[in-house]
Amino acid sequence: MERALHLETFAPPAPWRLRKSTREDFGGGLGEDPDADLSVRRQMQRRLLCRSCRQPITADDQRIAIEGRHLHRRVNPLGIEFEFGCFGEAPGAAKLGEPTAEHSWFAGYAWSFAHCGRCGVHLGWLFEGAEPAFYGLISNLLEEEQPSAEE
Repeated sequence: MERALHLETFAPPAPWRLRKSTREDFGGGLGEDPDADLSVRRQMQRRLLCRSCRQPITADDQRIAIEGRHLHRRVNPLGIEFEFGCFGEAPGAAKLGEPTAEHSWFAGYAWSFAHCGRCGVHLGWLFEGAEPAFYGLISNLLEEEQPSAEE
């Protein structure tokens, strides 16, 4: 006599059952493809580290566009060119100094220095005044955290 195999017999209990993520689960940012959803979640979780000491500074999901783009190139009054990305939050950075509007690269914003909260290396600037406040973090001073073996 042949026994029928029912998948329900081997399914985990209801509280442990997986369900497909919805847009509401992630603030409306995900689509209908589960593989793409996993990729988006991994990208959101990827941290950016201080290249000098590997302190977590911010994460990919904090990237924002200011004046229509994330990456900017600017030259300071000393002629030094910087390429930096804009981030909404950078919990690993520490603000240094009082904000000044002098030589600001963004109209309506005052800037102060942003340094690594662990080793103190200059990472960029915090721009405040206009909304939203944001960090301009120098691209070559950050590195992406490498995924762990279980990812």
